[in-house]
Amino acid sequence: MVNKNYISKMFITLILILSFPFPVIASEYACTIKAILKLNDVGLYTTHGWAANYMNRKFFLDRETGKVIGTTALKARLTNFNKTSSPKILLNDKETSSYKVVTIFEEKGQFSSLRIYENADSAEKPYSYQTAVGMLLTGTCVENTSK
Repeated sequence: MVNKNYISKMFITLILILSFPFPVIASEYACTIKAILKLNDVGLYTTHGWAANYMNRKFFLDRETGKVIGTTALKARLTNFNKTSSPKILLNDKETSSYKVVTIFEEKGQFSSLRIYENADSAEKPYSYQTAVGMLLTGTCVENTSK
């Protein structure tokens, strides 16, 4: 005969497990930096002086929040959020080809903008990322799904 106390404990455990949400599968982009540019005095993009520190490094973007959540480069220069400013994902019903994120850092008078061209035919999607410190990064992103 099965112990009623055991069944009660198992039932309570099952209810507790089911009352907490299951882990959500988050989608993120892993982006490789292929060019680091700056706008020069005559209005042309040229290679940035910090290029060697960023070339072929990666940063990761959480698609749900628009936040750069990690990087293999110098994080402070790639960050697109802080305690008072968060990225805003821009949606446009007429244009579904790009994932766009903008952050306004009002306290510093800065902004960042990121655009991933999701309609590219390959798994690698081209992007451009204007950082808050004025660097223009370009390269490709690959979508990952992780827990």
